[in-house]
Amino acid sequence: MRNALILLPLLTVLTACSMDVGVYKAYIGTPRADLQVAEIDGAQFVRTDWINRYIDVVRFLSVDGMSIDNPEEFHSIHIEPGYHDLKVYFSWDMGSQRGLAPALVNYAANRDTMSRTLRFNALSGERYIVRAEPVFNSQRRDITDLLYVDFWIEDLDGNEIVSRESGRYLPQSVSR
Repeated sequence: MRNALILLPLLTVLTACSMDVGVYKAYIGTPRADLQVAEIDGAQFVRTDWINRYIDVVRFLSVDGMSIDNPEEFHSIHIEPGYHDLKVYFSWDMGSQRGLAPALVNYAANRDTMSRTLRFNALSGERYIVRAEPVFNSQRRDITDLLYVDFWIEDLDGNEIVSRESGRYLPQSVSR
């Protein structure tokens, strides 16, 4: 019995640590039923190397120009039906690395090569997923070779709601 009392708090802490991150409510007022809002998830990508396994994700920076504080805490957002501007970015999992590498990832989140603003009409009760396709400069496929990321939005049936062309990275022309 005593061992069970010791293990119960430990299991509770471990369960809380392994739970998914939350859903961000990107509208004013009390929480609404799922049929009254649209849910947008960020895609996840599993990347492995010889030893480690990483999960890279699409994160949310802002909705309609309103910044999301601590975006790494949210895997999806709830929004009201209607047209919205959703700013997303590609988050590269650095595992347990310390030093400059995580700072580089955080800096890159606001770069036009790693983020995009997608405009679309969200329907109530629908669920969407923001997809991403990282483009690399070499076969190594690590953050030092990441050139840019293209984004698009699909519904759960795989239909493109925001096309790949609309979310494609286009370098800005140099003004003369």
